[in-house]
Amino acid sequence: MFREFFQIWKKTGLLSEAVKEVEEMLLVAKNMFGFSLRVLMDKEKEKKDIYQIDQQLNKLQISVRRKILEHLSLSPQQDVTSCLILITIVIDVERIGDYSKNLIELSHKYPRRLEGKYIERIRGIEKEIAELFDETINAFKNADIQLGKNAMERHARLALLCEKIVEDLVEDARISTKMGIVCALLARYLKRVSAHLKNIASSVVNPFHRLGYKPKN
Repeated sequence: MFREFFQIWKKTGLLSEAVKEVEEMLLVAKNMFGFSLRVLMDKEKEKKDIYQIDQQLNKLQISVRRKILEHLSLSPQQDVTSCLILITIVIDVERIGDYSKNLIELSHKYPRRLEGKYIERIRGIEKEIAELFDETINAFKNADIQLGKNAMERHARLALLCEKIVEDLVEDARISTKMGIVCALLARYLKRVSAHLKNIASSVVNPFHRLGYKPKN
């Protein structure tokens, strides 16, 4: 079904423009997330204003919504499901932007360098989420169902890794309170970003009413 919608989007003026803006949103969110992690994990200097980047993401979301509304106003009985899918996707992308801001805010509250066994585990998850971004973007751009399924499976594994970090932190009596809080928040933020990417990938795999859920066999 997604492939059919994708063909419609590519041929329809306003929807074609909306799809291009969704792709742009995904790239902005990917760069925003990577920048936020570098600031927090590697103490990279903040050469960009994360809130200005977030405003760019918000403007794209508003533009996508406006184009979809205009399209439905002109063709009220056409492509309703595809429009709902696009609206759902941009909500997930916008939420990734919010978590990127949370990462920057966390770096302000804990300016010291992050080190230790939990941070090393988190760095492994960080690397996989970068790959998940690429998988998800390519799945959406190419309407690649198998790539979408791969992205969803990767999230399931990453979610377990994030939860295990939190479980281990709770049982670790030796870790400082501040470092425990930072690591727990980091694991939670990474899990949520991964979950939003999974939701986006699911738009390629599932019908609208099952977006965000495991594909049925």
